[in-house]
Amino acid sequence: MASLFTHPPGPPAAPGQPAPSTFQRHHLLWALALASLAAAGAVLPLAWNLLDLLSGLPKLGWLQSLLGAVPVASWLLMFVWGAAVPLALMEALHRPRGLHSALRVGGWMLLALAWYAHMPQAALCEQLYHWQTACGLLRWGFSLSLGLATAAYVFLVFVLALAALELAFERNLPAR
Repeated sequence: MASLFTHPPGPPAAPGQPAPSTFQRHHLLWALALASLAAAGAVLPLAWNLLDLLSGLPKLGWLQSLLGAVPVASWLLMFVWGAAVPLALMEALHRPRGLHSALRVGGWMLLALAWYAHMPQAALCEQLYHWQTACGLLRWGFSLSLGLATAAYVFLVFVLALAALELAFERNLPAR
């Protein structure tokens, strides 16, 4: 996996031009990112269904009442927890630290899922505050945030699959 992000020495490039391997890796990562966005669009309805299923599970009463007391703060903090998961995934991909990275990603994911399950539903925003524009932006932001997070997960899967294929081919190539 590290070979996707590191730039091994290669033939010298013309002045002002990146080395071919650097150029190719850069385009490969951009292609994977765009493919991840496309795949996330297809997977997003399943992600919403999974979150709806999660919302139907039994709740911790004290946490639900705590978040229900300050709904706007809980909705806005959901953006923070939701963004922390894909950011931790990308950091783990860029600078892997083994178990430490996995625990960080898992911890942020558990916090985000628990928060989502216990916070007031975003649909209550208009009923509580009568802010049609702000509440519409909140729901749109949740959809965008979930879409980008899903794209980050798909990107991680693509990169790991590509790294596994690269590793398999490297081991099967004859020695030079």
